[in-house]
Amino acid sequence: MPGTAADALALASHFGLRSVHGEQWANLASLLTDDAVGDLAAAVRTFVAAGSSAVVCIFDDNFLWASMVITVDKSGESASVSPMDGPAACGDMTKAAGEALDWVQTHSGPCSLGFFVNKEHAQALLRASDKAGAIRSASAAGGLVLSPVPPALAIALA
Repeated sequence: MPGTAADALALASHFGLRSVHGEQWANLASLLTDDAVGDLAAAVRTFVAAGSSAVVCIFDDNFLWASMVITVDKSGESASVSPMDGPAACGDMTKAAGEALDWVQTHSGPCSLGFFVNKEHAQALLRASDKAGAIRSASAAGGLVLSPVPPALAIALA
């Protein structure tokens, strides 16, 4: 799918694109370097179980700035990528994360990873060589909500 947001994300050739929201994709594309795209693809393969979804929401000034729902099919061989087309998440990140997670579970089924982060911490994470350390720092600063957390990620962050 050359020239599409899925191509820009470069998750893998077996990832399909649904319901493109131009502004959110543009915001994501502004964050994702070549290295970050590879890291994202590896995280999906490692932490998102077959037959489930992951939701990533990035907040700027308490407003949803970018989102991505990655739904992996039951075989684990292909997935769809779309922005969250649900509640207009804003305000308290914990509350917004709960609403987003409810929306994803209603529309995409089980969710094995919820990653809700402030834009500044997302940028720091993408630049960091120590991803686990950057995630722990974001959490300690109150700039990250992880829910649900897959066991493999919990172990990696311990």
